Amino acid sequence: MAETAPRPPASAELEAALRSLGVADPAPRDRWEADAWVADWDGDVHGHDVYVLVMGARNHPGSARLMLDEFTFEDVRTEDMAELVRKAFTGDARVTRRRALLSRQLVLDVRAGSHTYSASVSGDSVDDLSTWARPLATP
Repeated sequence: MAETAPRPPASAELEAALRSLGVADPAPRDRWEADAWVADWDGDVHGHDVYVLVMGARNHPGSARLMLDEFTFEDVRTEDMAELVRKAFTGDARVTRRRALLSRQLVLDVRAGSHTYSASVSGDSVDDLSTWARPLATP
């Protein structure tokens, strides 16, 4: 990351969440590209291979996009970032099956702060999810 660019608060929140989950090297890789930033991390969380990406814009420091493997959460408030990541990986979240017009979706819902965040992927089979998300599926 360029020396003149401050570290995005959401990246620091991601690192705090990973540290609280017992990750040995929780520091995400931060990069600035013009007025946008990206922070990503991959590694082991409780025996699962995980990829996490957070991205945002300099002029919108209060929220960011969060990707947990195949799930993408839009407009996650910075102050909710660490709690959302922790809850997703500790089992305090739910994956439900939903039908949307002609397609089926698997939806991950996580309550963080005073908000419930949702992210969906196409499909109906829990077997298609990352191993950490499978136990979150409701029957």
